[in-house]
Amino acid sequence: MSLILLGILNSQAAAAGGAGAYDLLETQVLTSSASSVTFTGLGSYSDYKHLQLRCVLQDIQGSTNLNNGYIKLNNDTSSIYARHQLQGNGSSVSSNASSSQTSALFYDFFEDGGYPDRFGAAIFDILDFSSTSKNTTIRGLGGAASRQYMIGLWSALYASTSAITQLEIWSATNDVAAGSRFSLYGIKGA
Repeated sequence: MSLILLGILNSQAAAAGGAGAYDLLETQVLTSSASSVTFTGLGSYSDYKHLQLRCVLQDIQGSTNLNNGYIKLNNDTSSIYARHQLQGNGSSVSSNASSSQTSALFYDFFEDGGYPDRFGAAIFDILDFSSTSKNTTIRGLGGAASRQYMIGLWSALYASTSAITQLEIWSATNDVAAGSRFSLYGIKGA
């Protein structure tokens, strides 16, 4: 059983109640392609400690390569993002890191439209998103099964103490395909 599936099953079991329960806040399913997907008004969810974004996604480039994805918080394009990445394809492993970026970069999880029946999957935890006393961090797990068969673990830092009120996600090609699904969950946690 895949790690992504285990995470989804565990989160559904936790949704039965109690501290740490996951509540579905909103879902966006694209009926036509879009340059990005944006969740606004996140300040209204301040009674949650963390947010989780679950994605099943594809872009429409039309080749058979995987594409990078990006997340921007609060529409902020200042050079205050940093990221780490570890990924593997079954035969090799790579890692990377960078700082002073204008968005959070997540490698190779957008499945490309060259395989129209395949979608990538990713889960992102946006930790302490409403805190104004510490920086927001994002951790992610995802992968896709084009000719590269990648799985990745990612983290990102948004070096700002502003509460998160908006989240935008897009692919390197700025063409998120119809059928892509984005579900935002709130985690009440202790």
